[in-house]
Order: sequence, then structure tokens, then C-alpha cells
Amino acid sequence: MLLNSCQMQGDADIQTMRELIRHLPDQAGIDDFEEMIQLESVKATVRLWQSGHRLAGFAFVDDYNNLILAMDPELITDELETEIFAWGAFCMRERNLQTGRLDTLDASCSRDNIQRIRLLERHWFKQCDLRTLRYARSLDEPIVDYPLPPGFSLRCALGEHEAEQLAALHRAAFGSDHMTVEYRLAIMRAPQYDAELDLVVIDPNGEMAAFCICGLEEGQDQVGYTDPIGTHPRYQKMGLGKAVVTAGFQALRNRGVKTVELGTSSENIAMQCLAESLGFKLVSERLWFALKVD
Repeated sequence: MLLNSCQMQGDADIQTMRELIRHLPDQAGIDDFEEMIQLESVKATVRLWQSGHRLAGFAFVDDYNNLILAMDPELITDELETEIFAWGAFCMRERNLQTGRLDTLDASCSRDNIQRIRLLERHWFKQCDLRTLRYARSLDEPIVDYPLPPGFSLRCALGEHEAEQLAALHRAAFGSDHMTVEYRLAIMRAPQYDAELDLVVIDPNGEMAAFCICGLEEGQDQVGYTDPIGTHPRYQKMGLGKAVVTAGFQALRNRGVKTVELGTSSENIAMQCLAESLGFKLVSERLWFALKVD
């Protein structure tokens, strides 16, 4: 099989990538594709491999150093695998040269995806202790109402002019710099984004205190999600998380959603406790792997 590779040229390539993802049994484990592909920094790392006029695979490195890849099962070859992982390592080396860091190239997959685990291990990725936990809850079960404290109110995000405030709230809630204004805008510009499901708690002074981004899973009208969720450190342990998530439950149920999901890190004990207190059950785990590229 003759392979040709090129960098992404425009919207037509994005649509071709969408179609490949859509036809994979597990959607290749590509979460948040629509948000990531809005970012210029991500677009710069996208590479596609063609077999004739057919997309054999693609790969890119997101802003968090994760190698994201998908391959057509009918067109997988050793050559394609090798080129995809070589491209990921190249992108990571270039990034480390620019930042002066020695970050690893990371990747993840479902614990049950033995084929992907073996693929990563063949290309020298080592499993990490960190896992991503996926929880689910039926909206047929009763939804307990958790009222907000006096003076607090709930509303949806009002538009892109709030992206900077929303990103700052996310960074404060998680104590990290991962949420940039650019990424928050990418979330708000993704095709499936629904502003009415982008929920924000406002404090008595009119400042943002907590948030929960809800939505419907692509292609699954009866499955929704309620994450990320976060509360500013000033307002933690006041019940804002429960209030905003259960408001999300109601909004999603009004849209016909039957099952709601959320994900969190195996290190985030507070979020695990919140999920379990709201009736979520652990349904799957995602393993993480890292590759040193120096």
C-alpha cells in the first residue's frame, strides 16, 4: 500500500477526519475533537496519511502533549503505525525545544482496549499511575434539588465576551493553567456547543463562583455529560457543585437525555465523592501512557 502524508489544509480535511472517527467502533477514544480542532496550535500539528483517495489515518498533538490518533482498521500497516508515532515524537521534540522542558508525549485509551494498549507498548509508551474515571447516572432516577445559598444565582454563559472570565474561573477551580482563553473560545465555537447548557453560578457581588459545562454526546441524543465542573476556592464546601450539576441534570432531561456522564481524574478525590453523592456509578476507566522523547 502506497502512503502519502501531508499536513492539514483546511475544513475539507477536518470533515474527512470526522468521518473516519465516526466509522470507528470506539470512535478511537478521541474526546473533545471538535474543541481541539478549533485551535491553531493543534492544527499546526495535524498530519494525515492517504492511501489513494482514502484517509488511512491522522495524528496530532494537543496542547496538553497528548498524541491523538486514528487509523482506518482496513488500512493499518506497520508503516502507517511507525509514521504516526514518529510524527508525534517529532512534534513533542519541537515543542520541548521551544519551551526548554523535557515533557513526555502522552496517550490514553480505555482499559478494555487491549489492541490500543499493545499498540502503545509496541512504540515504547509506559503506563502511568494516573487514570481517567468515567461515571454515569440514569436521569430516570429521582433528582434531588440542591438550592443555592442565599444571594447566589444560576445562569447560562452569555457569550464569547465572557470567555476570559470563564477561563480564569476554571484555572482557579482546578489550580492549574490548562484552561486558556483560546481553548474556552474553542469550546464555545464547537458545532455541538449549546450556550443554554453552559451553566455558571454567580455570587452576591456578581462574580462567577462555579460552573458546569453540560452537553449532548455527539450522535447520542439520549446521552449527555456534566463536566468539567469546578468551584472557585473561595466558595468550595458551600454546595455550589451539587447545585450546578443537578441544574444540569434538569436541563439535560428537558432535552430528552436519559443517561448523564462525567469524567474525572483518579487523583481528584473530591470530584469522585461529588459524583457518588449525586448517584453516579463508575462505569469505565481510561489508562494513561507516557513516552520520553529526548
